[in-house]
Amino acid sequence: MKHFYVFAAIIILALGVFLPIVQSAPQAMAPAPNVGKQVTITGEFSCTSCKLADPKNSCSGDCCRACINAGDPPLLTDEKGQMYILLSGIPENGWVQQQLMNPETMMMLGGKVTVTGLLIKGTGIQAIYVKNIKKD
Repeated sequence: MKHFYVFAAIIILALGVFLPIVQSAPQAMAPAPNVGKQVTITGEFSCTSCKLADPKNSCSGDCCRACINAGDPPLLTDEKGQMYILLSGIPENGWVQQQLMNPETMMMLGGKVTVTGLLIKGTGIQAIYVKNIKKD
């Protein structure tokens, strides 16, 4: 019986230590809602893979769709050559996930679009949490 109490005490201590950590993990991983600035940027809508391989060449819509379907993130390149990885989610009134790539946006790949969203700059990378994307 003594072993049972020791075992129960160990389990209770472990739950007391690890349960708060596990419960707080999803909140700690969500982006901060008020970081960055709202932007509207027009540029070429493509896949990251092909544009990084050769920034001066445009990628065809079919090629970009294949790359996106394979898992590459979408990319916006403005007229100055600045590249922005496009991300889903709107950090307003809590964190709202939305589907960025759908049949309509997939058909815009390889063309010119205007993106509105929240610009986030990190060390060596910039991204836009897309609120709206429309074909130009």
